[in-house]
Amino acid sequence: MRGTILRMLTSHIAQKPKPEFTQTAAISYNAIGKVLLGCILLLVTAQLTVMFLKYGLGRDHAFGLVPAFHMDGEMNVPSFASSLLLFSTAMMAFLTAAITQNGRSHKLPWITIGLVFILLSFDENIRIHERVTDLVRSALPGDILPYTGFEIPYLAVMAVLGLFMLPWFFNLDRPSQILFSISGVIFLSGAVGFEQVASLYYDINEAARSGEADMIGDIFVTIEETLEITGVGLFLYAMARRLGGIRLSPGEAVQTASPTMRETSSA
Repeated sequence: MRGTILRMLTSHIAQKPKPEFTQTAAISYNAIGKVLLGCILLLVTAQLTVMFLKYGLGRDHAFGLVPAFHMDGEMNVPSFASSLLLFSTAMMAFLTAAITQNGRSHKLPWITIGLVFILLSFDENIRIHERVTDLVRSALPGDILPYTGFEIPYLAVMAVLGLFMLPWFFNLDRPSQILFSISGVIFLSGAVGFEQVASLYYDINEAARSGEADMIGDIFVTIEETLEITGVGLFLYAMARRLGGIRLSPGEAVQTASPTMRETSSA
């Protein structure tokens, strides 16, 4: 009798539990792209509305709407959205590394990309680049650099990483190469190009440099931030496109459905 009961209990424990949810959730890369585009348009629309309230109606606060949605603010909606976008891009890179089946050397570039975007996400919140700017400007004569200075070490690190990533890049499929390149150009145009234009403007405009309201400065901020989030959003979309979207099934690992991913898994 005891043996029978023990066998019944053992058999019951050994049975795999049935998942509570049985349907598969599929997220297409087109859906991801539409969501990203919608979020970017909302952020830009909010920024333009803030500028209208600030300069058109003279409302610097507007019940908290201006500081809450200004793209140059800290700990507000745009900074949170930008940080979340960067973090999501990092997670997509880590996912790509996890499902790459050609060994550690082929996973490493994706892990590196993920770590870079994790650092950029933290930087968006705690403003590491501002501390780097202070260090660079204190180490070099003031007349050599414009208002900013973090670009020097950041670009040096990116150049080293770029050389390391070249073999990985040339092994990618052609559409991914094109989309990644375009996203990089767009992002750097904002993060470095318009950042330098704005810094030159601040250098010659003492009022703007001291933090006073300035419409031209806010126009530079709007263009710069829009280029940055557009570049990151396009990069995230390109990774999702390369994976063919994402499919989630209960009790199973994350799946992808990309022939491109299978054909170029050596990347």
